[in-house]
Amino acid sequence: MTRHQRHIFWLLFPLLCLLTVGVSAAITYRRHTVPLAETSEVYRQYRHLPGVRAAFIRQMPINDTLRLDMTLLEAEDSAAFADLLRAMGKSEEYIRDMATLRTMYEKTDNGYNVRHSGRCLRGHPADPPDSDPKNNEVVSFFSVRMCIAVFHTHTQQEIQTVLGKSFHNDIDIDKQ
Repeated sequence: MTRHQRHIFWLLFPLLCLLTVGVSAAITYRRHTVPLAETSEVYRQYRHLPGVRAAFIRQMPINDTLRLDMTLLEAEDSAAFADLLRAMGKSEEYIRDMATLRTMYEKTDNGYNVRHSGRCLRGHPADPPDSDPKNNEVVSFFSVRMCIAVFHTHTQQEIQTVLGKSFHNDIDIDKQ
């Protein structure tokens, strides 16, 4: 190999490595992007709220056999979290209670995963559940994390599984 060829090799080699990494990152990012039409109603409703990062996660593992779609709404600060709760129709008393819980638990080791979970009407986390389980899903409020997770369930069994795992803090929303 001549001196000129070696110079060209050492100039092109790093460029090809960077190009490979860039293409891999683009493919990975694109693979995880869900078209808006395939996301949840909750995601579409709250994704533009200022100070809130919204994510729609497909097939979130709940246990060894159950995977559910999930919408995660994470506030950047306490004011954005209060605005998110207001947008969901929560009362000022509820918002104060969540702030109090955040203050109370944020300095404890287990406070990060403290959550309040319940059923809600599908697509409307602020509304009470319907008598038909097929019209409901599970919503969890994490006061210390200032985030809300909506698990898009379809059956009573899925609802019971998510509520049970949530009660025992067995669902790790950080996996995704």
